[in-house]
Amino acid sequence: MRIVSLNSEDCSIIAKFFKENFSDGWTEEMLLSAFNAGRFNALAAKLGEEIIGVITFSLSVDSADVEDVVVLKSKRGQGVGSALIEEAVNKIQNAGVKKVFLEVRENNLPAIGAYKKFGFNQISVRKKYYSDGENALVMLKEF
Repeated sequence: MRIVSLNSEDCSIIAKFFKENFSDGWTEEMLLSAFNAGRFNALAAKLGEEIIGVITFSLSVDSADVEDVVVLKSKRGQGVGSALIEEAVNKIQNAGVKKVFLEVRENNLPAIGAYKKFGFNQISVRKKYYSDGENALVMLKEF
């Protein structure tokens, strides 16, 4: 498995991957807009030429937001998400950012465990954050 950077030319690939593997995924138009606004990043985990995972994150002057971590259903639980998180955290830290925020569904225990492994801690709850009414845990990692 290798981790590669994606860019605006990959929006259709990213959108298709999200649609097939994630209920709240970005559309191609949303991705293109985010890339064009600047400070938006996407990384893919690949086996050969097959994308098996994607992480998206945005950088600002002093903080970053992990937007999504999506792993191919058949590859979940095999360290793909952890590899993506680790690479994103390294890139964020190298950019000089001091804080990284994310939201995660409160019932997504595997993701919460992975985030904790990388030093993220829960700082609050967003009630009924998701379209289905589920709460989101807000997590923070500080460097």
